[in-house]
Amino acid sequence: MTHAELTRFFRHAADYPAATRNLRNALINGIEMHEAAVLLAVVFRERQWQVLLTRRTATLPHHPGQVAFAGGRRDDSDTDLTHTALRETAEETGITAGYWQTFPPLPPYFTPSGYTVSPVPALSTTNPPVYPNADEVDEVFYLPLDFALDKKLYRRRDFSHNGQTISTPFLPYLHYDIWGMTAMILYDLAERYEQHRGRG
Repeated sequence: MTHAELTRFFRHAADYPAATRNLRNALINGIEMHEAAVLLAVVFRERQWQVLLTRRTATLPHHPGQVAFAGGRRDDSDTDLTHTALRETAEETGITAGYWQTFPPLPPYFTPSGYTVSPVPALSTTNPPVYPNADEVDEVFYLPLDFALDKKLYRRRDFSHNGQTISTPFLPYLHYDIWGMTAMILYDLAERYEQHRGRG
């Protein structure tokens, strides 16, 4: 995928529906929520587009050891959710805002812990150096974008909340188990890309 093609897709990605997100949000809807944002960060690395992911430290109180996008809760000083995603990414990975071209946030995902998490698509035509914050991030690694956009590579796992269960995607990659909201965002991105290509 060329830079122009990927840019065109990210500009319009928020316009496409994501059925799995809607099902999951319906299970969780109704509790008090706090705003948060993550950076759906794609870099050009090893002659291909790759998604930047983190593995959270085992000592964190929430989701220890889980694969995640860089991001976090919106601060009162943040001008918008894109600011939140960029600030948190800089804090967790050392990659500053100047490296990223950002696009409109995708519709938010609800979490059982009480957050509405908005993914912010972002591109870097380089491979920025990373300086992981050891207090939050055990590892930064990369998932080829072509791999993430291939819906056939996803598997299914049950997600239960308040006595209801739905089937949600997870993505095995190398020795990583990408599941939960991270896998849903990636799977929904693949669905959105499929719709985008269908529109020509």
